[in-house]
Amino acid sequence: MVKGNISSCDSVGGAGKVSVIVPVYNAIPYLEECLASVRSQTYADIEVIMVNDGSTDGSDAVCRRFAMEDARFRLVEIPNSGVSVARNTGIDMAQGEWICFMDADDTIHPSFLSHLLKGAVATGADICIGSFHCGEVSDDTALTLSDMPEVFSPEEITSKGLYQKLYVNMPWGMVYRRRIFDKGVRFRPGRRYEDLDIFYKLLLSSNSVAYFPEKLYFYRQHSGSFMNRFTPARLDVLDVTDDMLRYIRENNPSLERAARDRRFSAHFNILTLLIANGVDMPATEARCMKVIREERVAELFDRRVRLKNRLGALASFGGRRTIGFLQRFVK
Repeated sequence: MVKGNISSCDSVGGAGKVSVIVPVYNAIPYLEECLASVRSQTYADIEVIMVNDGSTDGSDAVCRRFAMEDARFRLVEIPNSGVSVARNTGIDMAQGEWICFMDADDTIHPSFLSHLLKGAVATGADICIGSFHCGEVSDDTALTLSDMPEVFSPEEITSKGLYQKLYVNMPWGMVYRRRIFDKGVRFRPGRRYEDLDIFYKLLLSSNSVAYFPEKLYFYRQHSGSFMNRFTPARLDVLDVTDDMLRYIRENNPSLERAARDRRFSAHFNILTLLIANGVDMPATEARCMKVIREERVAELFDRRVRLKNRLGALASFGGRRTIGFLQRFVK
């Protein structure tokens, strides 16, 4: 282990250019801080593709200023089309050998890119992932760094993601070799949970995946975010996990049990959301309960399943009332 400031990893020989893709939609409270953190990277061979997704709050002016001040920043304007289209636009325009995604309200440690690239180059992995700090305030104090990342096969890391043992079901917080996207993998437009919809396809398209435990990405979670409230759009997760199971069953059958666990988790979570918010959607409740009943015995006897899912499976035998009681105590 190397203890000290992570900036000791500033030089990564032969890594090549990184295309940092930042979808921007009405992000004015946080955008300046986000882009400044990219500009401050100790790894200098970057291009920053800011995709303005029809912002109406002046975010485009902030992007233009960064583009005028630093030739590595490029602004792309598109009509409001959603984050998937914005990311896909950035991918299609990217010129780097590596691709990295950021959300416009997040920030990264100054040596985020250099450390992840160091891990990818040293191991030959197609993807290198770092951990993240979740909250309103960034914490970029001195870190204790791993000399080398842990390396997983695509199946191993995907299984950990599906069983929710490692948080790898997001596109940000990692670097990808461009060839992953040259295989045609893209975000699906018009669907929420687009991150959950793509993560396993990206991981399974790699030769191997490196992972660092250091928290180098700062994910800003705030009360107004999509994941902190119930809307009908959240029901998309049911289709996303149904599609996930079909895809894995056809392409990676050894991961089917893990995919079924992730599908169970999504259906159980939606059911508890409906109950907690007093939402009357009987067809959706019936859909969720069908999956829960199909999977609950396997959930109880699969040692890889996390405790929350096991408790949910057990509570389901008591019906809706027991599930509603459980959700008040298990988050």
